[in-house]
Amino acid sequence: MLKIFIAITILFLLFSLWGFYSAVRPFKIMSSVTPKDYHVAYEDISFTTKDHIKILGWFIPNSNPQAKTIIFLHGYPADKGNILPVTFFLHKKYNLLYFDFRYLGQSEGHYSTVGKNEVLDLLAAIQYLHTRNIHEVGVWGFSMGGAVALMTAPLAPEIKAIVSESSYANLNLMIDDYYAIPLLKYPLGVLTRFWAGLFLQMDIKQVSPALAAEKIKVPVLLIHSTHDTMISFNHALLLQKALSHNKNVIIIFGKNLEHGEHLIKYDEAIEKFYGKYL
Repeated sequence: MLKIFIAITILFLLFSLWGFYSAVRPFKIMSSVTPKDYHVAYEDISFTTKDHIKILGWFIPNSNPQAKTIIFLHGYPADKGNILPVTFFLHKKYNLLYFDFRYLGQSEGHYSTVGKNEVLDLLAAIQYLHTRNIHEVGVWGFSMGGAVALMTAPLAPEIKAIVSESSYANLNLMIDDYYAIPLLKYPLGVLTRFWAGLFLQMDIKQVSPALAAEKIKVPVLLIHSTHDTMISFNHALLLQKALSHNKNVIIIFGKNLEHGEHLIKYDEAIEKFYGKYL
């Protein structure tokens, strides 16, 4: 009986460790779409983060030398090309900067932290733009990218307006959704938090766009679907509450849309937001 208990315990530990490993080193979704497909001039760029990770991206200049600049942040575990088709319409008025988060796409890095250290990636992108004499930016982020945008905003006065689409509110809550196994999800979640602390010195409970949102003073366009099954609507409600102090917050809650599906007049809403606040 004791041997059976020990064997089950070992299997349980190994399963949770595998779950943690799969989260920080997920299968990468690589897109084949590049700015070449849009027949525009662009630059392959790179910059290095504070913790010495080389990040690769694209800079797509607007023909207007006075054009403002928007940084685009993709979701997990995708890449910059994944969001290019959805956001390229903004090139009509803006310079566009896309990059791959650490570990994902073409960027370097041995693992993803699903938002925590990706803040350093965005801060490095902002520092890169300083070298181009660009000191004010808008940010658009989807899913993990939206979370990173919110968590970075209190640290970067260069960020003047944020579109956050389908962001999580707290990574700790995502752990409970990650293990959709009744009765076992709680102990598996506890172990995953333990592995994160042990291997990455990372307190998952502190990876919280909602906590950051309480400090955000710049305009925010928050987009979420009530029927998102990947990042539940509860996250949107928590972010809405955290942003309630901010008078320049626009909230759009769509219906019958899955994660990554877009609203009718999506382009129009985002163009209007950046046109007003950036």
